[in-house]
Amino acid sequence: MLKYVLSACALVLSLSVQADPVEDLQALLSGHQSAQARFTQFSLNEGGNRAEESSGYFIVERPNRFRWITEAPFLQEIVSDGEYIWIHDPDLDQVTRKLADQQNNTAPAMILNGQIDQLSQEFDIHKLDEDESGVALFELTPLNSENSTFSRIRLLFEQNRISELSMEDSLGQRSMLVLQDLEYDPELSPDVFEFEPPEGADVILDQGF
Repeated sequence: MLKYVLSACALVLSLSVQADPVEDLQALLSGHQSAQARFTQFSLNEGGNRAEESSGYFIVERPNRFRWITEAPFLQEIVSDGEYIWIHDPDLDQVTRKLADQQNNTAPAMILNGQIDQLSQEFDIHKLDEDESGVALFELTPLNSENSTFSRIRLLFEQNRISELSMEDSLGQRSMLVLQDLEYDPELSPDVFEFEPPEGADVILDQGF
């Protein structure tokens, strides 16, 4: 779940579509400083039907801060303050804390931080389709599939804004993220990326070993 959140938060910070696919991605990753949107996320079974659907909203700010709130089918908060990632499950009264820099060598983190040179060393970046209306489809495939979490990442842009993100992992599991009401550079509260564990919650410190 966390790797999908990181990917999505990174890729909504988009700008315009250029000519070369690597340059396109560089422009997309170096776009706006912050963004917010509502989302619907679901996995796809072998028959291509939706499963495990969830919905909510997120706020993201470059380089490493975001707040991802799942509202349905159950409440969950994932908050990164740049130093730690906090995962809060209210139903379990449980909070897990991870070091944010543990994610720095993953594809989502490279996308989030705009490390296009490193990303292009690990992924082939293709533009599959584009038309005059501003609809464009991009695909990232790993150069070494044995060492990659993802076998394919696809990005759909409409009017130069990310509208759909699909990911297929190395086990063939597919996940889709559909965005609504995307807003760039919104006015944000100074404490929007702060997190304080609720009193009495069980706090688990994940050292990442």
